[in-house]
Amino acid sequence: SVTLSVQSRTMATTFTIDGRTLITCQDAAKLYGCSMGYIRRLARDGKIFAATIGRTYLVDRSELKRLASQGGYMSKGFVAN
Repeated sequence: SVTLSVQSRTMATTFTIDGRTLITCQDAAKLYGCSMGYIRRLARDGKIFAATIGRTYLVDRSELKRLASQGGYMSKGFVAN
């Protein structure tokens, strides 16, 4: 079963599904300085966990932070928050 809770934060709205903290691609792009298309591509390619609600992609924030710390898939301006 999936449990969904929505929590507003100063920078992004987070969703918790089965213990994962997810944010929208739009919020991820704003927070990490890359395009929404790039975030979606990372999800489609299996680089990060993603779930969809309707047409909205939700991506795992901790996996974005992991990629940012590795520096491989993200732009140089990408900063883990």
